[in-house]
Amino acid sequence: MVFRFEVNGVCKVNPVLKLDDINFSYNEGKKKPAGKNIFELKNISFEVNEADFISIIGKNGSGKSTLVKLIAKILLGYSGNILYKEKEIHSIDRKEYSRNVSYLPQSTASFNEDLIVREFLLLGRYAHKQFIDFRFSEEDKYVVSESIKETSIDELAEKRFHELSGGEKQKVLITLSLVQLDITKSLEGKLLIIDEPLTYLDVNYQFEIFNILKELREKKLTIMIIIHDLNLALRFSSKTILMNNGEMIKYSDSDKVITEEILKEHFLIESRIHNIDKNYFINYLPR
Repeated sequence: MVFRFEVNGVCKVNPVLKLDDINFSYNEGKKKPAGKNIFELKNISFEVNEADFISIIGKNGSGKSTLVKLIAKILLGYSGNILYKEKEIHSIDRKEYSRNVSYLPQSTASFNEDLIVREFLLLGRYAHKQFIDFRFSEEDKYVVSESIKETSIDELAEKRFHELSGGEKQKVLITLSLVQLDITKSLEGKLLIIDEPLTYLDVNYQFEIFNILKELREKKLTIMIIIHDLNLALRFSSKTILMNNGEMIKYSDSDKVITEEILKEHFLIESRIHNIDKNYFINYLPR
């Protein structure tokens, strides 16, 4: 439950996530190679509230993946503070953090793709088990079954992971996150981070996945997603972070970040953005 309090009669909500002056370098403490630029994140500060749906956009190499890997505790060694529910994430036990924050990477190469999907999904329960407990309980199997229902992948449950298409794999990975976060309990205050889920996916799978995420947001799940499709970012996300060269250029409501002016300045794209009953559509213009 996210803590709420009143200031001068106005209800305030503590953020689920808060970054305060985050700086990071892949070569921290090392001598800078002569003639080479070292990538850095610089002075990143922002807050994420419960049930926010945040898109992270920017050109390749702008720092998007580095940023979410810091939040997910994949990368360490930053200066500043990353607070999850007012606690510095370094002070939170890794399993406890994994029960509340799930990270889906770009690649599935680290997964055993020979597993049956239902067996594969049980791997998400390790965050809820003791180190020496290798058996899966009826509760574990129930959480998997409920997660399968939530994402409507019943027809995939008995297939092997390597037999699936790219879109089907992405739906299974989102289901894995729901097993990890435990869909049978409240998702309030929990965080799902996804790094580029739409690469090489057909349009129908793109909309399926975003509609799943939209429904999860309605269950109070907080979502952060790296995305290149700016139309989808405008349509589905409540807020957007624009990154460039390791810096956060802007963070606001999506329609205030994804604008014709910003597309021209940061993506070198001429466009017209149409608003039809608050459904936005970007028309990219030829040069």
